Amino acid sequence: MVDTQKSSTYLEKVISRALQPLDRRMRQITVRDNRGFTLIELIMVVAIIGILATTAIPSFNRYIKSTRNSACASDLRTIEKAITAYTMDRNALPAGLNDVGMAGRLDPWKRLYVYHPGAELEDVAGPLLNTDYDLYSMGQDGASTPSPGNDPTNADDVARSNDGSYVGVRP
Repeated sequence: MVDTQKSSTYLEKVISRALQPLDRRMRQITVRDNRGFTLIELIMVVAIIGILATTAIPSFNRYIKSTRNSACASDLRTIEKAITAYTMDRNALPAGLNDVGMAGRLDPWKRLYVYHPGAELEDVAGPLLNTDYDLYSMGQDGASTPSPGNDPTNADDVARSNDGSYVGVRP
């Protein structure tokens, strides 16, 4: 009889627990699980954000550099068209960007564009990039040398070369 009584007591406990209101059981679970984030979880989140930032920032900087170079090339094409229109009207190259109304135009790095008319090219060091005139931006570093070639100060210049058939990062 003892065995029957134990099993019935156990069965009564299981049934009474099953019949407890669902609300009361959910409250007990919620109270136990509502402790917030642990320190380890917070450290992991900060580490993941740090990893994402270290991979995203160089990509963003490359995007900014590419965008500035494209804007500068577009500006150079616009100035080139103004110079071509001036040359067709007057049958001579302008003496400076002032003559075509582009004297105060700044590149994306807030520097003035550089223009050397054909006669000036021979005085500087012979033909630099073109036979008619040179037009370029000194790029991000603001340094440039007049000679063509692999000079490191010219590496970021955006220039018109090959008599206008190419406008972009200096070759």
